[in-house]
This record gives sequence, structure tokens and C-alpha cells, in this order.
Amino acid sequence: MKTLLSFALIAVFLALSPGLEAQVIQGSSTVKKIKIGKPVVVSSRSVKAIPDLVIKNEVFNDVSGNNVIDGGESAYINFKIQNIGTGGAKNVIVNVSLKNNQIKGLTFTKKIEVGNIPPNAVKDVSIPLRGGMDLVESAAEFKIEVIEAEEYDAYPLEMRIATQPFQAPNLVLADAQFSTTNGGKIIKQETIILKVLLQNIGKGNARDITLIFNFPNPSCKYIDTTRYSFISMKPGETKELDFPFLVTRKYSESSIPVQIKLTESYGKYSRDTTVSVKLDQDLLARNSVSVTPVFTPTVTIEKQSLSSDVDKNIPEISEKNDNKYALIIGNEEYAQKQSGLSTEINVEYARSDAAVFRDYVVKTLGFPEDQVVLLTDATTGMMNQKLEWISKLCSKAGKDGELLFYYAGHGLPDEVTHIPYLIPVDVNGTNVTLGIKLSDVYKKFSETGAKKISIFLDACFTGGGRESGLLAARSVKVKPTEEILAGNFVVFAATTKDQSALPYTKQKHGMFTYFLLKKLQESKGNLTYQEFTDYVIKNVSKESLVVNQKEQDPTVNVSPDVVSSWQTWKLK
Repeated sequence: MKTLLSFALIAVFLALSPGLEAQVIQGSSTVKKIKIGKPVVVSSRSVKAIPDLVIKNEVFNDVSGNNVIDGGESAYINFKIQNIGTGGAKNVIVNVSLKNNQIKGLTFTKKIEVGNIPPNAVKDVSIPLRGGMDLVESAAEFKIEVIEAEEYDAYPLEMRIATQPFQAPNLVLADAQFSTTNGGKIIKQETIILKVLLQNIGKGNARDITLIFNFPNPSCKYIDTTRYSFISMKPGETKELDFPFLVTRKYSESSIPVQIKLTESYGKYSRDTTVSVKLDQDLLARNSVSVTPVFTPTVTIEKQSLSSDVDKNIPEISEKNDNKYALIIGNEEYAQKQSGLSTEINVEYARSDAAVFRDYVVKTLGFPEDQVVLLTDATTGMMNQKLEWISKLCSKAGKDGELLFYYAGHGLPDEVTHIPYLIPVDVNGTNVTLGIKLSDVYKKFSETGAKKISIFLDACFTGGGRESGLLAARSVKVKPTEEILAGNFVVFAATTKDQSALPYTKQKHGMFTYFLLKKLQESKGNLTYQEFTDYVIKNVSKESLVVNQKEQDPTVNVSPDVVSSWQTWKLK
């Protein structure tokens, strides 16, 4: 054993000592001479190839494109897994979890098997997400782990995505119009064109939309297609479609109805409609006639408005003046309250105008909440009742009383007398005298004896169209007589007497009301009537030309009793 160990030591020494001679001696005898040559090279063990996984190109994709998981919407988290190592990754899986608590209405795939990933290879991964109809407003904090069988995992990916409740679409036929090319008369065997304006007035996207025209009478013939399809429509988006057709000489009815079937992906947020035009109707110089759609019953949602910057950050004061009283009216929905009025003459945003103005009156101007009355879509009875009530209430304060009246809605003059009227929602434009005479309002308020009576009218009192108001205007075009005021009156009107009171669509308010509210917001109510007047006239006159390409110049009318003092009155 010792001999073998000796030989081993000698061999190592010789390997490390090139160019030497040595004798190997066993016991007392010399066994053999050895010539020592070049050193012996001992090879090392090769390094093992290992994988190295990375996540890259991560992106969130949702159907609506708003970077939010909406209720009723499908979405995806997409990314790539790349192996930048020298060895192959084995049995790779992706685990998906939420860092925060489970979110109601949110579902997603929790595990995806990717398999093996060779060196330098890339695998695409898509994680399906789904917002249910019961999804709540929250923020989903996803943690995405890429796990490898031998623990060569990637660094986890974290992604935070907002969630919001289901926002329903609301598809409606916003407007419809018949026209001809034969001089304006609807006759048999000649082309008739039905132009329709489709609009999504809901807060959610409408998808997989189909519109189909149909005739109940076989003697009506379509010239082109009867079916139109759209992938989606965003909130507020419109589509304008032309449908050409004719009726044969065998047609025997006095009017021509056209049925319009409208569907979307949910099957309940659209309205089927029937429109009609009279045979032999003369369309006059415009060669067209607007028609009132007749909606079939369906499940719908209430039309919503996006908030304006003046709807937020309303200044508040704690002090209240018990001698202040206000009546605020916003009449918007006329078309569904009566027959014979086209949908275009609804006073867009009037309800919102009144509601937000009421908030400023209470929060910023110091009116007691129980002494401020808000009416929306008010009938004649409602308006008369509250005018009487607020007048009697204010009269109790006597000379200490302050009365404010705001009205957004239609105002029309009598065609014969030119006397202006406020139009309740149940009064037809052809029966103006059934409305509220503006002079009667002024007389009733004057009798209260209030020391300060402030009137704000976001309405005009012209009437040239009556049954065919401009789609863009908030009121329909006869110059009204100017009212003579008696008492402590200041009247702020949205227009001169021959103009229309127009909307500020971007801000979802009437043009006049928006700047009224904007100045209250900026000043916190600390301004004089003259300062308020200068601001509103300047901004409304300019912005109306820029936005609506129409003149709108607010005016101020004051009673002789306060002609020298009203400028210094304070709003608050």
C-alpha cells in the first residue's frame, strides 16, 4: 500500500517538473529511470447550460379602448416570454393572481400552461379578463408569475388596471327626414330618400349594431340595401344613413310608413321606430320634411350628460340668509309630453342647467335649502303652483326679502300680440297662450315688495319655425315685445330679442348658463351685478361665434326704480 502511494506522489511531482530525470527506487534496488517531459494538462468539467426567462412587451387591450375594464366587457393582458439563457426552460406555466382583495364582477384566467421554451425562443401569452354586469368600481392589481419546472423563474410582472361598473348604451333614432329630387313633392313611382340620424345617447359603447328598414306594404320598393351594420358606436357618436325607395302606382294608402328595426349586442338598449310621410305632401323649398319618430316599447336607460368643469368644485359658504328665496326651472323634455313637436326642439341640457344652478344658489350664494324650489320638465300646473308659492313665501319677508328666479326652456311669443310666454312641457307651440305669460310672472314677483328681484332667463322668445326649430338651437324663431318692469327688478336674458339661446355642447350646458356658473365658481359669488354682467356678455358673445357660428348677445333689463343702483348689488 505504501509502495503504491509513493509511486503516486512521484508521478505528481514529475508531472509538475518538466525537463528532469528521476529514478524510481523500490526498496534498496533501482528499478527504472524516467525522463520527465512536458507537463500533463488535466481538463476541467464543462459548465451546465441554464435558461433565463424575461417578460417583455406587456400591454393591456380592451374592447372599448379606454384602458379600463368595463362591466360587460372582455379585455386581455398580452405579453411575451423570452428565454435569453443558454439552456431550455421546461414546463413553463403562468400564474395570475390579484394582490388586493377579490373584486366583485371581475373574472380572469388564473393559470396558463406555456410548455418548454428553447434558448432564444419567444412565446406569446394572452390572459383573458372579463368584467361582469355586476362589476364594481375599483382597481385590479394583478401579479403575473412565470414559473419554470427547475425554478428558473422570471421576475414577476405587476399591472394595475381600473375597473368600472357597466355603462349601458342607448341607441335611438335622433332625427329623420324625407326628401325628394323632383321638386319637393312625395309622389308615386319617384325616388324618395329617407335620411336618418342614429345616435348613441348612453354612457357605454354600443356594439354589433344592425339597422334594418322594412315596409309593411308590399307596394313600397327599396332601391338599395335595407340593412346597415356597424361594429360599434361610442357614447354621443352619430351615424347618418340614406335610404332610397319608391312606391308603385298600386299603392293606395294616404301615407307611407317605414319601419326601422334597431338592434345591438345586449338586445335591450335600442328602440325600434316607425316613421311616415304623407303621399302627395309638398316639401316646399327645402325639399324635405322632418318627422317625429314613434317608438315601440323597449327597455331603455335614461339619457345621461357628462359633467362639465362647472359641475365640480362648487364654492361653499356656511352662512345662510333667511330672507332669500329662489324658484329654479329647467324644462328640457318637450317631445314626449305632447304630440306635434319634433324631437329636435327639446331644450338640450336644461335639466342640468337648472340642477347645477340650484347647487350654486344654495352652496355659494347662501340661500336656505328649504327656500329654494327646483322644477324640471314642469307642466303648466306645476309652474303656476310654485310661482304662487314662492311669491307668497317671499312676501312674508317684506322689504327684507330677496327673490331669485331662473328659467331654462322654451320661450315663445304670441303671433298676434307678440307678448312673450314661458312654455311648460305640456303646452304645444301652436297654443302659446296656454303657457305662462312673462309679464304675469313679473307682476306677481313685484307684488312681494322684495328689495331685490333677480331674473335669469336662458331662453329666447322668437318663433319663426315653431314646428321646425333648428336642431342646434335651444329654442324655436316674431320679435317679442319688451316687458316694462316695475319694482326692484334686474332681468338677465340669454339673448337679444331676435336671437336664439344656444347650447355649449362641449360643456353640456346652455351657453349663457355655463358662463353664469363659471363666474360664480371663479369669484365664489363675491362680485357685483355689473362685474357679472360684463363677464357674461363678453364671454357668451365671443364663444357663441367661435363654437356655434351664431351670434348670441346676452342683455340686461332693469326697472326704473333701480336704474341707478343695480350695478352695485352683490350676488352673495
